[in-house]
Parts: sequence; C-alpha cells; structure tokens
Amino acid sequence: MNRSVSGLLQADKSEKNTDYLTGLINRRGLYELWEKIPADMTVHCIYMDVDNFKLVNDIYGHARGDELLKFVSRILSRQFPEQMVVRMGGDEFVVVCNGSVDVEELEWQLQEVQNILKEEFDESLSALLSFSIGLTVHQPVGKGISIILDQCDEAMYHVKKNGKGSYICYEDIKEQLIEQKAMKDRALTALSEYEIEMLLQPIVYLQNSNVYAAQVVTRWNFPGLGIVPESKFLPVFEQYGVITMLDEIVFEQVCQWKNQWKGTEFEHIQIYVRLSGLYIMQINGVNHLRGCLETYQIAPEEIKICIEENAFLGRNEKMKYAIDLLTEIGFHIAILNFGSASSFMVLQNVPAKILKLDSKLLPHSVDTEWKKVNILRNVISMGRDLRFMIVAQGIENSSQAEMLANYGAQLGVGDFYGEPQSAEELYCHYKDRYFFAKNIKPTVYSFDNTLKDVEERCEGIYRGEGLAYKEGVIQSQTALYLPGGKVKENLVRLPKSVMYSESYTICLWVNSEEVQAWTSILYITYLDGFMSLVPNDGKGSCAFRMKDDREPNEWFDVFCRGVVPGQWAYLCISYDVITGVAKLYFNGLLNSSKDHAPNLKVANRVWLGGDEYQQSYHGRVAGLEIYHCVLPAEEIERKFREYQCDPTFRGTEGRK
Repeated sequence: MNRSVSGLLQADKSEKNTDYLTGLINRRGLYELWEKIPADMTVHCIYMDVDNFKLVNDIYGHARGDELLKFVSRILSRQFPEQMVVRMGGDEFVVVCNGSVDVEELEWQLQEVQNILKEEFDESLSALLSFSIGLTVHQPVGKGISIILDQCDEAMYHVKKNGKGSYICYEDIKEQLIEQKAMKDRALTALSEYEIEMLLQPIVYLQNSNVYAAQVVTRWNFPGLGIVPESKFLPVFEQYGVITMLDEIVFEQVCQWKNQWKGTEFEHIQIYVRLSGLYIMQINGVNHLRGCLETYQIAPEEIKICIEENAFLGRNEKMKYAIDLLTEIGFHIAILNFGSASSFMVLQNVPAKILKLDSKLLPHSVDTEWKKVNILRNVISMGRDLRFMIVAQGIENSSQAEMLANYGAQLGVGDFYGEPQSAEELYCHYKDRYFFAKNIKPTVYSFDNTLKDVEERCEGIYRGEGLAYKEGVIQSQTALYLPGGKVKENLVRLPKSVMYSESYTICLWVNSEEVQAWTSILYITYLDGFMSLVPNDGKGSCAFRMKDDREPNEWFDVFCRGVVPGQWAYLCISYDVITGVAKLYFNGLLNSSKDHAPNLKVANRVWLGGDEYQQSYHGRVAGLEIYHCVLPAEEIERKFREYQCDPTFRGTEGRK
C-alpha cells in the first residue's frame, strides 16, 4: 500500500460497499478492500466514535444527528487525505493509514479533529461533543483486519471508561488489557474456587486514633499473577456482571463476622461494605440483604453500605427506588470515593449520611500542594455543614492525619493506621482500642485538691490567684472555688483533648456567689466559633450558647431558668453532631432543646470559670463530667436523683 490509497478506493468503490449517508466506505467495503492490500505492508488503524451522539439524536432529532455524521465524515476525509476513511455504522468510524505516516503527525491530527468537532459544528453543542479514539500503529496487514479492529476497539472502550474525549494507543495499554482479559476469563472460577479473600481494615476516629469501625477490603489470589488488589479486578467484575455474585458473598460474610462477635467488645462495631449499583438495583439483591439481616439478627445501622459516587450519575428512578428501600430498611448509605465524579447533584439527590472521600483528594505534601489542601479543606467543610460523617481514605502519614483532624474530618482509614487483615487479627489487635468501649467512660474531675481528672490523664492549669477547694453538693464531694476577677483572670484551662468527640454531654454542679450577666462557667473555642455555658444572663435565664463565625445570624442560644446565687444547681448540656440537636438540662430535667445547632469543628481551647468577653466566674463548681457521646435524658435524671438521695445532699429539694 502506498502512502496514498486513493487509486485503490476509486477502482473498487461501488454502491454495495459505500455508506448511503456519508459516501464513505462502509464496513463491507473495508473487509473487501483489505483483501487487496499487500499482506507485508504495515498500517496504522484508528477506531473512533462520537461521544454523546445518542443524546444529540434524542434531544435535537435524527435529522440533526445525520448532519453531525456527515460533518464528521467530511472532517475525517479532509484531515486524512487519500487514506481509507470508513463509517462502520451508527456513530463509529475507522481510519486506516499507511504505516509510513509519522505517528506524531497522526496524533497531532487526532487532536486537531477533536478541536474542529467542537469549534465548527455547533457552538451550542461544543461542551457535549468529542471523540473517543482507540489507535494501534505499525500493524502488518497480514495480521487480519478483525484482530486489528478488536485491538482498536478495546483501546477506544478504555478511553470511554476513563472520561471520553481523548485517544489512547493499544500498545500503551496492551499489558493491562491482557491482564483484564485473564481476570474476565477466570472471574467465575475465582468465586467457586474461593480465590477472593475478604479482609478488614480499621477505620479510626481521627481525634484520638481509637478504632471506630472497619471496612471490607477484597483481594484476589490469582494463580500465576499473585495478589490482585480490588482496584484492578472490581471494575472488570462490574463490566461483565460478575460483581453481583461477589457482592452477595461479601455481604453474607460481613453478617457472619457480626454474628461471631456477639457478646464481645466488637458486638456493635460498624462495618463499611462496598456494594455495586448493579447489585442494589436488583430486587433479588435487596431481598438477599434483608434475608441476611434476619438470619443473623444484625441491626442494619451497624452495616454502612458504600456505593461509588459515579454509580449515581445518570441513573434512573430504579436507583432512587433502591436507595430509598435500603434507607427504609435502616441502612446508612455512604457515597464512596466522593470527589471522583464531582457531582453536587449526588449530594442533593442521594439520602446518604456518610462521605468517603476519594484518596486522590488527599495531598502527599501539606507544604507544597496548597491547591489540593484548600480543595480538601473546603470539601470537608461543605460535607460537615451538610451533616455528613466524613471518612478520609488513603492516609499514609501523620502529617495527613493531623491535617484531616484539624479540618474536621471525623474518621480516617489507610495503611498509616493499619493494613487490611483477617477478622481474627482485627479483633486481637484493636479490641482494646475500640472507640465505643473506651469512650463510654467520661472524663471526670472530682476536684479533690487537684486539677487532674480521676484517671490522671488530663490536668488543668490555673491562671491567677485565690483558687481554693471547698465542700461540694454532698459531703463526699469537693468543689473548686473560683474567686472571679477581670476578663481572662483566675480561670482553669483544661487540655483540649477532653473535647475530642464532637458529640458530647457535659454535666456539672454550680453554686454562684453573685449574678454575673453572661459570664461563662464553661467556654470552648473551635476553628469557626465557640460554645459557652452561662449560669445567668442577668435576666433570670441560664444559657447554652453557640456561635458560628461563618453565619451572619451567628448566635444560637438554648435557655432555661437561671442559677440562683447561693444555691446549688445541676447543669447538663448535650450536643449531637449528626442530628444537630442541642439540649439544656436543669436539675435533671430537660428544660429546653433546639435543632439546627452550628456544626463547630475541632476544639482549640477549653476554659473553666471564664471566657474572652466577661468578668470571670465567682463561685463553686463540682462534679464535672465530660461524656464523649450524647446521654439519654433518663440517664441524666438518674444521675441527679442519685445525688438527691444522698443524706448529705445540700441542694434544693425541688427540681425546678
């Protein structure tokens, strides 16, 4: 074949091998003409299709679609003069070029046709239209047109899967495609021969590194290839429909682990499991999930179903129905690899509670990748404002972990905290670090002639003079006496680690010496605001105040009756970061609650006995308990009753 094949085309072109719409050679003509090319010659072959062509047909009509196809045929004939340009059918085209054409020139022409399509056809469609192109170069004609086309088609499909609008050479991804084909051919055998291994990786609470949950990680012990990670084989399984069978096996294994851990520290551990959109949209899939819960008696809220963000894009009502059904059952939905598809419509339309951030959002260097750092910070802030639980993935070092904690991500997972391991290993390694086992105990300050907590892990520091220890509300209790003073004087600074959990309950006894309008007994600053507990606002009310610096209407107050000077009062406040509900209790009774409380992130300072605005508190405080969860109202009432039943109780008989 010469550099020009125009003679061959003109000599053998006929009505049967010509496309009726574009006048190009058709598929039949390609195969006929191929036989006339010398077998020892080499060619470059381009296989391309028009991205979003169906959408153009559906929205603008078939006549407009035909105009687009004729336009494409003209630009291909113009850009590849005297080469073989073929319309294969639909929106697919092939260009066969002489192997003597320079490959760099060929690649330049491919970029040029992309530009022409966007700029010259229809400006209103420029954002929609592009080519996905597969290319193979220096192929001997004797290899056969079918094999060459298959290779080009595989390369083109690879472009389609990875964002469209580009080209790739088959030779560049040949090894990858061969590996994928091997995985495809052995997929069913892998399931029947138990070659897929299911492991668990710890998910930690970033503020204290305790294990909060675990995520399922699968890997394939592939004969001859070794260990294949799920990032490689799951897309292949999904492409060929095998993923639904794997999802079924994995979910049942999760339920079996949960069943085995009943009666242990891990009885209620949350497990994050990835399920495909294909699986949950099958009615048999949802029925299997429900059946497993019933068989093993597992609470659905203890299993978090993770669905890839891109699975929600372009889905119909069937996906929405499936998600609604899972939510009704009681599952919490996590959007997996959020930020990979960057669709805010997903946040609007999917009733998810958890965002598992794409690991690509995480900068490797906090110091040099400032753009990534700012994007990550804003994504976390947005997720928190929408009341999502944020799970950061791919944490590799302490700098990343510290940055994520400071920006307000609650949970993290990555090899820095622990590699995937068997269920038995996870239990042995982390049962003593399980968040919900360790954190049911509050941080307690008895003030028994010390500012250390009873565990002696969190010691307060007093700034000023006049501190004393006096009798508390019962004989066995000691109270901390604070003398009052100017702003920021004579107060106790507690370590910020006492407020590592964003949901909390704080209980304490107070006995004020005088009415001090808006003076805080407890004051905590955050990245974007503060929280304070005010015994008296000067108008007869006690206030639980939160302030969000980012909001124009920034004050958030929950009120109840004020503390009377000279009388002991038991004050409790609670905040639930998930629901946004803040509550204020007085002497064991829930006096007031309010929703839509500010979502303040990461405590910076914790002060007892004053704040940055008013004179310091004058009076006594006793029995300070900081719980790292929300206590039920019944428990707070029980605690007050316990004090009240003590024969040495010095509080009021009444509760209000």
